[in-house]
Amino acid sequence: MFKQTLFQINYFHMPVLKFKDKKKKLVNLLKSFPEKKHGLQNFSTNRQIDRTGLADGFTQIVGEELQMLSKDIQLDLAMSDIWSVSYAKGDYHSPHNHGSLGLSGILYLDMPEGAPVTHYIQPWNQHLSDTTLYLPMNVREGDIVILPSFINHFSPPNKGKGKKRIISWDMKPL
Repeated sequence: MFKQTLFQINYFHMPVLKFKDKKKKLVNLLKSFPEKKHGLQNFSTNRQIDRTGLADGFTQIVGEELQMLSKDIQLDLAMSDIWSVSYAKGDYHSPHNHGSLGLSGILYLDMPEGAPVTHYIQPWNQHLSDTTLYLPMNVREGDIVILPSFINHFSPPNKGKGKKRIISWDMKPL
């Protein structure tokens, strides 16, 4: 009898090249797309406002990293949505996903000491205990994580010493 893997979910984890320089450009770009709390959200975002120009500006800044992804997966992708999210002390994001098609990315723009990382939920229960498994991915400021859009994920309450800020986006195959 031999143990084998039936299913596997690939993801990509990479640092932003020349992050200090690119971070300044990204922060400046986001000044045109202010974040605020809306409705029942437990975080601040610009997802409910017009973000025309954000995708183009973002792609100009981190295009090298996005090209590396396309080359690795041997597929052209089109950005279908992009937004930023900030988590002040106590803010969190409940479990959610970004649909069943394509890939979704997170760039960790600000990760102060003690800020929570994103937790990813395995799409099936553990087969011996019937429990839900989740993985808190080890990331640092300046990292990009890209994974299938259907993966449920969440951000626990921010207990850090400052505001956590991310840029997130969705991509569809061309």
